[in-house]
Amino acid sequence: MAPSAPATVDELGLQGCLYLWALLTGQEHRLPVAQTRRMTLVVMAYLLERGVIEVPWPEARWDVKPDARTTPIEGLQWRLIWTVYEPARLIEALDDYFDSLERDDFATAQRLRLWMELGSGEAERFFEQQLVKHRFCADWAQDVAFAYRESTAVLTLAQWRYCAWAAVRRGASMALQHGPQADGLRDTIYQELRRRAATVASGAWTGCSFPPYNPQPESALGRGFVHRLTRLGALYWTGWPSVEVLLGHQLDRSQRVGGP
Repeated sequence: MAPSAPATVDELGLQGCLYLWALLTGQEHRLPVAQTRRMTLVVMAYLLERGVIEVPWPEARWDVKPDARTTPIEGLQWRLIWTVYEPARLIEALDDYFDSLERDDFATAQRLRLWMELGSGEAERFFEQQLVKHRFCADWAQDVAFAYRESTAVLTLAQWRYCAWAAVRRGASMALQHGPQADGLRDTIYQELRRRAATVASGAWTGCSFPPYNPQPESALGRGFVHRLTRLGALYWTGWPSVEVLLGHQLDRSQRVGGP
């Protein structure tokens, strides 16, 4: 075990426990660990820095590592090196930790920060899907993270999905008129994304919300947040990330809901 490895799940903390739960659950149930590959790498880097897992980076894979695991969707190798808990009982220890969390200001602030972080990932994932659907470069999806961060008002995740859909449609219209290699196409999509977000936030338009048909998050990270840290349900998509919403839908010790 690395010298800096946490001694308990409490020492690993709320974010670290959620990240580890997502990594283990994604492995067990064949789920994406996080909303995007980039966010999965963030999750793994966080656990790596805390001495919980080992990864082959900068190499893509280990040549020989019998106990290495590979995330089933992203195809990323990792190895559990945290030996404080028996591997078979680690999920149980994490669940016990989540059950023990208090509903104090600090824990609520942590939940809110995670909701915002996950919201950016969900928006990026949906944006990527829309870009690929219209044969644009999938790498442009990371632009939504800038729009999300720079937005002066808080939108729901469903509203960000609408903005992503509308921005890509604007780009598709431009591509039809001027060709798929038109100058400024990526920036046009990005500026439309920002414009839509600002207009929706102002309240000038109503009904601009695209919640998914199935409110169950696709990723293990999203499911962990909804089922282990809160009882938001569909409000994960349609609620404004705020302390007020969380205070009404935080999980207490007797309210753990199903999952993953």
